[in-house]
Formats: sequence, C-alpha cells, structure tokens
Amino acid sequence: MKRLNRLIWIAVISTGLVFSVGCKKFLNVDPISALSGNNFWKTQSDFDNYMAGIYNQFRTMTMMDYGGTYTQFFPAIGDFRCAPFVGVNTSNRNYINQFANNDLLGAINSTTNWVGTYAKITDWTRFFQIISSCNILVDEINKQDGVLTARVAGQYKGEAVFMRNLCYFYMARLYGDIPYYTEPYKTDASSREDMVKVLNKCLVDMSTAVDGLPWTYDDPSKRGVRAMKGSALDLMMNINMWCAGFDEDNKVKYWQQTDSLGNVLLSDNGGAYELLPMDRFHEVFEGNSKEGLFEISQSLNKGEVFGLFATFTDNMLHYPHKQNGSSQSYLMISDKYLNKLFPEDKPDLRRKLLFTGTNTNFNLEYLKFSNIYAEEGEDVNPDDNQIIFRLPDAILLRAEACANLGKNDEAIRLLDMVRDRAGATDYVEGETPNEDLSDAIFYERWKELFGEGYYFFDMVRTKRILDAKVCPHPMSAEAFANGAWTWPISTKALEKNPNMRLNDYWR
Repeated sequence: MKRLNRLIWIAVISTGLVFSVGCKKFLNVDPISALSGNNFWKTQSDFDNYMAGIYNQFRTMTMMDYGGTYTQFFPAIGDFRCAPFVGVNTSNRNYINQFANNDLLGAINSTTNWVGTYAKITDWTRFFQIISSCNILVDEINKQDGVLTARVAGQYKGEAVFMRNLCYFYMARLYGDIPYYTEPYKTDASSREDMVKVLNKCLVDMSTAVDGLPWTYDDPSKRGVRAMKGSALDLMMNINMWCAGFDEDNKVKYWQQTDSLGNVLLSDNGGAYELLPMDRFHEVFEGNSKEGLFEISQSLNKGEVFGLFATFTDNMLHYPHKQNGSSQSYLMISDKYLNKLFPEDKPDLRRKLLFTGTNTNFNLEYLKFSNIYAEEGEDVNPDDNQIIFRLPDAILLRAEACANLGKNDEAIRLLDMVRDRAGATDYVEGETPNEDLSDAIFYERWKELFGEGYYFFDMVRTKRILDAKVCPHPMSAEAFANGAWTWPISTKALEKNPNMRLNDYWR
C-alpha cells in the first residue's frame, strides 16, 4: 500500500505541476523542483517509480472512473463508430446507435446518466500530461551520472519514448493534426502540426530508443504491462500503416518499413512471443501471456479494477456473466456482418468459443473478455487486462503490407498463421467473389481483433469507411475529407492557446 501511495504521489506531482492551475499558455510547463533537485533522481528506484507513475497515468486516463463517470475509451474510439451494431432500446444506451451513425455530438451532449462521459475524450490534456512526464524522464535519464547502468538507462528511456509516442499515435488517430514537442519543460505555445509529419517524427524518435528495450522480462508479471521491444516494433508498424493511408505519395515506403519491422519482430524475438492455441486463448486476455505485446494491467486480487462500464465487455454480456445481473446484452450485431465474418459453412473456432446465445432480442454474448473461466463463487466482474497490442496485430499488419507490395506468398503465409490457430481453412485465391487478398486480410483483422479497438481505425486508414459494400454506416468522401473521421477537440484548447484551431467538421 505504501508503494502504491508513492506511485500515485509521483503521478499527481508529475501531472499537477506540469499543467499548473492558472496557466494560460498551451502546454505551459513549470519546472518541477520537487523532482529535479537533490530530492529525487538519486536511485534506480526513483526512476523506476516515476516510470510506473507514467503507466498509471495512461491506465487512469483510459480505464478508470474519474469525476463519477466512465469513458468507455477503447470501445468509443475503436469499436462503436460506423459499426454493425444496434443498441438496446433504452434511453441510457442510445450511445451505441449514435456511435454507429457517427453522431459524436449526440453522444457527447447526451442528457442521460451518461452525460459528460464522451466529452472527456475531446480533451487532449491528459495525453499531454503523460507526454510531459515522459519528456521529463528522458531528460533526467540523459542527465543522470552513474545512477543507472547503461542497460537500465536504455530500458527506461525506451519505455518513456514508447509511451510518449503511443500517446501521439492515439491523438493523431483521434484528432488528426496535433501539437508535438519533446522538450522537458516547454513554456511556449504550440500550434497543431500536420498529422503525417508528426507521426514521422515519432518514427524517428522510436528508432533511437527501441533497441534499449528487452524482448521480454524474466519476471512474468512485467510481461506485456511494461513496454518491450515487440511493443515498440508493433507501434512503429501501426504508425507506418496509418501514414500509408494518408500519405499517398510515400505509401510504398511505409509498407516496406512495416514489412521490415514485422520481419524483425517475428523472426528475431528469440521465442519471446508466440500465438497461444485456442484452448488457451483466454490466457491472452487474463494478461502477461507470450502473445501480448502491450496491455493495461488489472487484477481483482490486487484491487486493480477497471470500471465495468469502461470496457467493451459491459455491452456484450448478460447474466450470469455480467456482475449487474442484466438479462440482455446492450447491443446486437447485424446478421449480415456476423454471417460475413463467420459463415456457418466455414470452420472457425472463434465463432464457437467466443459467441454464445442467439443473435436475436439481444441474447448474443461475446466472451473474449469475460470472467467466464472464474471458479464457482468468484466475482464475475471481468478480471482481464485491456489489450493494446498483441501478436496477431503485427502478423496481419505485415501480411497487409506484403500484399500491398505484391509479395503475395509471404502475405498468405502470414494470414494463414492466424487462420490456422483459429481452426479456419487456409486462404485460397478467389475464395470469395469480388474480394482480393487485401480484403481477406482486412476481414481477418476484424474477426481476430473484434472488440479490441481496431475496427474503426482499420476502416479509416484503408478508406473502407467510404465503401457502403463494406462499412455498414459509411462516410461520404466529402465528409471524410472535412474530418468526419476525427473527434471534436474541446474548447479548453482555445482557453490555453487562443490561436489553436479546432476540428472544423465538428464545430
């Protein structure tokens, strides 16, 4: 408990003083005397605790209850938007249909008991709080004089660089153009920069620190919940593929980089990562598995409990698998898309193991994240980690890049790695009329990563969000060009910097 209190104290200090009350300049940072002089940075434990505080900041921002409401951060940004979901007909679940129709303002301005929940996502302050903390840590690592060994310093720097670029990546996908800085104590106002240029800076930044990270940790409790080399490589692959969708002139370069990074991740990891067999699939989401590349820790035994409403689980379970005893799930999946993903005449263990019930009257349940494997009498509140990256994401990103580069044999080999684990048949060219290899990889990502916050972003970066044959609630090309794929940006950004520009589509 004392250790936990210290971590919380460090996180509060590093966020509260980085964004001091009364500061009127955007990203105005005051020096943190309590953490910079003779009082801190004197032992390895100081650096380790500060790093733990950064992870805790990210966990709190995305998964925890603050201010009396839950953000549903990952479902809201990656699962619900333009998705084939129908929400249960109750006033406090309208958000499902609002997100499906890309009515973000309706969800944000809801007058139900969810009021204010999704408005939190429009405020990028917490991202910059984490980035500021990472910048301070990198600066202190560079200045430390013999406190850390070269190996340990490289690891902590790699973790901090990973976390700040993870934040920039999330912000780019949420808001488009964003401010960018890496200075530890920035005091001047920053303007938004072109999203692709920012992400290219992130790739350069990541390349300087990735080799300092270990492939994995000897302590299994650290595996996945602390950044590893695989975490960094997968993030760089995701950034490259996102850039390829918005930087047409350089897309081949991004595909080549994704292929190269994926080859290193899959071939050079020394056995650190592997796909678990389907009969052990639940271990992936329990956390710390060799399939996980980065995840947010949760343990009921340690009192680390996400708000139930912060997860995708809350919407796709009902009694006896949901703690509140609900007799229905809160959403249904369109039959057209459920059958598209999992045709009844084609084998796929994911359909049998992860879905139960019928897709009528909100009786279908999705068990990927549930605590269905708990012992009798145990709390059924899901005890799973929140997965950010896992190995199939990297495998299928590389497969997609290879297909785009015309390396079809390698793309098919990678695609079949994921299919084989799921007990599905291997890919055969022309297996589905009017669909090519890239389409097969896209749908495989949808099946494999369902509910993990990838769906909407894959739709956006591949521009399938514009195609009514693929997307159940497509955007027009004009709306997309005007930023309909972004989130609104809170007017708080204007209070800190009157020259800041908001997202025009949502004004």
